[in-house]
Amino acid sequence: MTQPLVYVSAPSTTPYRYGLFSAAAVVDPADQREFQAGVEWEPVCVDAPAATTSSAASDPSRPTKSLSVGVSKVTASPVLRLYAGVEADLTGRDDHLERARTALGLVEQQSLEHYAWTGSAGNRPRLADPATPILAGSDASPVSLATAVGLLEEHISDRSGVLGALWVPRKIGAHLAAADLTRLENPRMVAPLGNPYVFAHTNGAGPAGAAASGEAWLYGTGPVMVRRSQVTMPRLAEAHDRTTNDVFAIAERFYTIGWSCTVVAVKVQLPAEPA
Repeated sequence: MTQPLVYVSAPSTTPYRYGLFSAAAVVDPADQREFQAGVEWEPVCVDAPAATTSSAASDPSRPTKSLSVGVSKVTASPVLRLYAGVEADLTGRDDHLERARTALGLVEQQSLEHYAWTGSAGNRPRLADPATPILAGSDASPVSLATAVGLLEEHISDRSGVLGALWVPRKIGAHLAAADLTRLENPRMVAPLGNPYVFAHTNGAGPAGAAASGEAWLYGTGPVMVRRSQVTMPRLAEAHDRTTNDVFAIAERFYTIGWSCTVVAVKVQLPAEPA
């Protein structure tokens, strides 16, 4: 006679590391109205070097000082709506809604990285936008990883005056580590000058399209902000179909994501694999 299987606990897990949430300011606002249309904010950005003059204040022929007109704004919209869950037989189980919440928590970071990179959900801003500037003509002549990281860190400091973020496809993390271009500053993995990496779950597209074999696109942005709504779920009674005894357990959350000051791209030539 066949013996029944014994139910045991699943293996312990370790959370997803060094992705978007480690590099961004993640905000869970109490006011949920912002998740109707999106948000905007006024970043404080610099453009180095600052203007200077050697003329004395009393010099009648001193040149006129000029300033940029207006205050820049960042808009993050439309709102992204992520959901996850399980559709299953309810018999003997009352934990499906909790399983749905857990599933959303495990997938939200990777999903936001993908949509922030590609904009494929209609969200803006996005990294892989045809209007994103490309550094050093690297779309035509890809640069080394070390040169790319240096160019991105220089650009971020020049345009923001603060630490920003370096966005790289997750698959090239080992290349960066092998080139000694990473160090750990818990909970972040950072570049030589301290800008945190976003090791992103992405298709790796660039402003000019997909990278060829042996190449990859990297991006640099100013400070990144993710804003998240509360997690919404039905009550178990609402999710339960009494005609079939099935439950459609779903957890949903709304998000906006954006960055201040700048975004640029650079294409890199990855190191050749040993023969």
